[in-house]
Amino acid sequence: MYLVGQKRLKDIIDNGKIDNSNFIIIKGPTHYGKTHLVRYIANHYKMHYVLLDNKVDTIRSLVNTSYRNNNNCVYHFKDFDKSSPAAKAALLKVTEETPEGTKIVITTSAYNFLDTLISRAYNMNIQPYSKEDILDYVNILSFDENLLNTLLDGYNLDITPSMLRRFKEREDIQELIDLSNYTINSLLQGMNLENIGTISNKFWISDDVDKVKIYLELLEAGVVKRIKHCYKYIKAIEKTVYQLNKIAISNYKMLIHNMLMEMVE
Repeated sequence: MYLVGQKRLKDIIDNGKIDNSNFIIIKGPTHYGKTHLVRYIANHYKMHYVLLDNKVDTIRSLVNTSYRNNNNCVYHFKDFDKSSPAAKAALLKVTEETPEGTKIVITTSAYNFLDTLISRAYNMNIQPYSKEDILDYVNILSFDENLLNTLLDGYNLDITPSMLRRFKEREDIQELIDLSNYTINSLLQGMNLENIGTISNKFWISDDVDKVKIYLELLEAGVVKRIKHCYKYIKAIEKTVYQLNKIAISNYKMLIHNMLMEMVE
């Protein structure tokens, strides 16, 4: 299994330094490969990778399930900093008696985390990717160089391996780039109702939340790069991202429509 960069962490895993660590915390920025590192750990130890939700009942049942099944799993709790205090307390209790033959890994983007959990865990910090790391991965993915240059020059994006994989997998990535450019140009020239309709209609009858997220990521980066005094626009985008993470709907036309209306009011 290929791991981009992270030579120090790879050496720690490959050299057996976490062989006896049943509770691990991985910290690092969003989209910096924390989940991929958890999968690398599971692959290294020939264990099953299992992503669990952060609910209290899930955590409390973990010990009994693991003892009963003896299923040789790496259990992953993602973005655990966002879990409830009760969930954190439940996990703290599990770490007192981690089931044999399992590893519990929590990942977080927060560096201010529960001290009692940190003190019981093997802590791993994701390292920044070098330019060479990214270029090597671009070659491995056969990622389109023109697209890469567009992302670097047009958006000043902080390119990460997970971002490259996401963009590579999308057949409509150029369409999303064009749509974000159209939105930015409309803002620069004076957004009107026709522009808003053209943009929001692209998200009609779609349950593809990743499409919306990528559009918003590109839009935010492009606005920061190309528009002065863009606070109002960024505020509207960030509000929409927050709403996107809180709701589940079958199409996102109205969500995008409302965001664009806030930008022109």
